[in-house]
Amino acid sequence: MSIRSLPSHRAPSRARTVLRWSVRLAAGAVAVLVVAGAGVYAASERHARRLYAVPDHPLHVAADSESIARGAHLAQIRGCVGCHGPNLAGHVEIDHPLFGRAAGPNLTRGGRGAELTDTDWERAVRHGVRRDGRPLFVMPAAEHAGMSDEDLSAIVAYARSLPARPDVPPPSRAGPVLRALQVAGRVNVYSAASIDHQRPHPARVAAEPTAAYGAYLGSMCTGCHGPGLAGGPIVGAPPGFKPAANLTPAGIGHYSEADFIRALREGVRPGGAPIDPQMPVARITRYMTDLELRALYAYMRSVPPRPYGSR
Repeated sequence: MSIRSLPSHRAPSRARTVLRWSVRLAAGAVAVLVVAGAGVYAASERHARRLYAVPDHPLHVAADSESIARGAHLAQIRGCVGCHGPNLAGHVEIDHPLFGRAAGPNLTRGGRGAELTDTDWERAVRHGVRRDGRPLFVMPAAEHAGMSDEDLSAIVAYARSLPARPDVPPPSRAGPVLRALQVAGRVNVYSAASIDHQRPHPARVAAEPTAAYGAYLGSMCTGCHGPGLAGGPIVGAPPGFKPAANLTPAGIGHYSEADFIRALREGVRPGGAPIDPQMPVARITRYMTDLELRALYAYMRSVPPRPYGSR
């Protein structure tokens, strides 16, 4: 038998070598991902366990019908019903395997509301912290940090007046993508980190059709439209969320006051084109009074024009 006719084992051996290295590389990649994931998880947990020192700020919560009616209106236009449900008995706003779950707890006397003191309410709404000082997850307290004592007390009075409901929504949780964005500094799921906890709180803010009162109301717009109201992609939003519009004069400067009021009350642009239902016209803005909408319009007209997407 000639040398050329001998069976060759070189090709199978090479294939096995390639396979071994492929398995090793895959295992190495998995190990790197596991280590990186563990690091992200640990870092994000440090954010969740940080303690915040919040000064006591007593509230005077009245239970009269006028305060309760005012609180019902504020709970609607301030977005409380969006996260906690129309009867404040809890609501799952977002549930995504990668981004996590944002679920507002039951605030009636049949749920969390039974144990919340005036101090607990004040710390949660205006500071975004729990009773023990740990931050609340996706509680938009930065948007409410400047709320007056009078308005916050009215919301508390309204919540306590509601029928006790036994609903128990599932707990909120941060998914891996949201944790990674938090650690990278791209999104802040604990608003307590961005609030000046020593800032004074106004006792009362006069409701007038002015830019000043519009700025007070407009703080609730910054979560989606950005601190400069210039819009763009909503930071930390799950896939499928559409970018927010530019609310500065560079974006809606051509809106008349009547156009603006119609947009936020009926959900249509000048000319009749519908506004995307992601904009909470049906849940929030259509309940605003003419005075509130006029104030908000005056404020939007007063902010500096900014390029779209500059937040």
